[in-house]
Amino acid sequence: MKIYSPLFCLLLLFSLPHHSAAAEVEVVTEEWIPYSFTANGRVVGISTEIVEQALRRAGISMAGGRVRLMPWARAYYEALHKGNTLIYTILRTPERESLFKWVGPLVPADSFYFFRLAARDDIRLHSLADARRYRIGILKESVHGQFLRRHGFDAASLDPVSYQYLNMKKLLSGRVDLIVDVERTVRLRAEKLGVPSTKFVRALFLFRREYYMAFNRDTPDSLVRKVGRALETMQKDGSVERILCRYKGLTAGEERGGH
Repeated sequence: MKIYSPLFCLLLLFSLPHHSAAAEVEVVTEEWIPYSFTANGRVVGISTEIVEQALRRAGISMAGGRVRLMPWARAYYEALHKGNTLIYTILRTPERESLFKWVGPLVPADSFYFFRLAARDDIRLHSLADARRYRIGILKESVHGQFLRRHGFDAASLDPVSYQYLNMKKLLSGRVDLIVDVERTVRLRAEKLGVPSTKFVRALFLFRREYYMAFNRDTPDSLVRKVGRALETMQKDGSVERILCRYKGLTAGEERGGH
């Protein structure tokens, strides 16, 4: 029988993979009603509840025991550059495909539009080309800018901000002519700003996509697969639909179709 030295055993111990570290992830997102927002001191919302339940079922804990809410550009940067980081609610696009490991779809798809002020009836859009003459408010590191740049819009016509609320304020003050958003969230943001939602009208349909959660590329595949299986089970057993129903009051009266 071989007898191993204490030094050999110690080296062997430290060379083994540490699975416990991979069982915890940083979870980041932005404030975006009805998907993720603060109520009574904690982050809630449709996507938040789905993500938290999927992680619990997969046996994965959240670093610090909570979701971290921050500007979208910062959340996106952390998810890109920090291992074991999960970001939601994020649109899956060709430009982003190889940057993350994807789980979803998370929630039903939405349609994105150009919005203008109702009073600006001088703005008439029949195609994307018609919008090139206007100043457009977009969210930093969002698909808004990716989509528009892909379709030939130059940086001079795009005005990026950290929060979508700022885009709505800029639209109201005349600092931009158009913004990109979803009809439901325009209504909810207008209510929070104390402005009638009728001040904003759709100017042109842009695209329709589904939402996902996305993991940093260095996150172990085994962890991502566990979360994916947990989400599939939630979709099959009705858990996702029950969460959607709990937020029905925030989504009533609007069609289902970012970031």
